[in-house]
Amino acid sequence: MKLLSKYMLQISGFLASRRGWAIIVVIVLHTVGGICMALGDPIGLVLLTPAHLCITTFILFSIHPPLNREFYKAAFLTFMFGMFIEIVGVRTGNIFGEYHYTPLLGPRVLGVPIVIGTNWLLLSYCFSALVLWWRPSSRWLYKVILGGVGMVLLDVIIEPFAVHYGLWIWKGRVLPSMANYLAWFLGGCIVTSIWLRFWQKPANHQVRFSKSTEVDRNIDLIGNNDILLVTILSLVVFLVLSSAGIMLN
Repeated sequence: MKLLSKYMLQISGFLASRRGWAIIVVIVLHTVGGICMALGDPIGLVLLTPAHLCITTFILFSIHPPLNREFYKAAFLTFMFGMFIEIVGVRTGNIFGEYHYTPLLGPRVLGVPIVIGTNWLLLSYCFSALVLWWRPSSRWLYKVILGGVGMVLLDVIIEPFAVHYGLWIWKGRVLPSMANYLAWFLGGCIVTSIWLRFWQKPANHQVRFSKSTEVDRNIDLIGNNDILLVTILSLVVFLVLSSAGIMLN
C-alpha cells in the first residue's frame, strides 16, 4: 500500500509539472502522427512537418533551462550554421551531394526551407546535451564525436522517409551517397561543439574548479534530460510507424 501511494504521489507530481505535460505532448504528437501516417492521409500530414518541428522545439526549449544570453547565442549559431551549410550544399552540390528541396517544407531562403535550420538546431541541442549528461567526464573531442555520430545515425533513418514523401530530391539517385552522411557527421560535430561550449562556459567562468566540480555543475545545468531522450525516441517511433505505412501501401 505504501509503495502504491508512493507511485501515485510521483505520478501526481509528474502531471502537475510543466515538464510532465511537455513530455506527454511530445509523445502524443509523434505517436499519433506516426499512426496517422501509417493509416491515414500521409501527404496531408507531411505538410504539417514544419509546424511539428517548430512546436517540438518550442516545447523543449520552454522547459529545459537555462534560457539566457549564452543559450540564445548558441541557438542562433547552430541555426545559422545549419542554414549556411545547407544553402552552400544546395547551390554547389559539393557538400552533401546534388539535391534540392521541394515546397513541402515551407518558405525557403536561397533554396533551403527555414525549418531545416530549426531541424539542425533541435537535433544538435538534444544530442549534445544527452552526450554531456551521459559522458560528463569524457574528453571534449570524444563528446563531440558522439554528438556527430548521433546526428548522422538519425539522418540515416530520416532519409528514406523524406525522399519517399518528396521533402527533398537527390539528383540521379533515390538515396544519398556516403558524402551526405560524412557531411552530416562533420556538421554534427561542429554544432555539438557549439552547444558543449555553451553548457560548459558557466563553470569555466569560475576562478578555480576541480574536474569533479565542473562535471557536477554541467549535470546540474542540463537537468530534465528525460524530455531530450523522449524527443529523440518519439521521433524514431514516428519514423518507424511512417515507414510501416510506406511498406503497407
